[in-house]
Amino acid sequence: MHCLLINYDGGSQSLLSQYVLRAGGQELSLATSPEGYTTEANWWLTCDFVFLHLTCPDENVRDELAAQLIHHPGVVITSPFPKHQFPNLFMQPFAFLTEPFSFKKFTDCIAAYQQEVHRKR
Repeated sequence: MHCLLINYDGGSQSLLSQYVLRAGGQELSLATSPEGYTTEANWWLTCDFVFLHLTCPDENVRDELAAQLIHHPGVVITSPFPKHQFPNLFMQPFAFLTEPFSFKKFTDCIAAYQQEVHRKR
């Protein structure tokens, strides 16, 4: 399992990185804000999951990034704010995890995605 982490600060990235490794995955980090994204950084193409951290409900996601993410089936948005505070979210992600979340919630999310992929085959 390959995971791309976008827009994570030190603390939240460290915990998510530990979860990815503990679940037997590999992690790539794109240390940029959703507004600073450039199209040259298309690492997400080879990733099973793209974890996008939104720091607040009014954070903007660059159009180029949003256009690519809406086509990726494994997008998981994480935020310290619950999903209902994002009424105008730019996409419907596979999952939305409110931080902090447990390793069990993380693995439940991964398992649900894998079941969905298996069901579609």
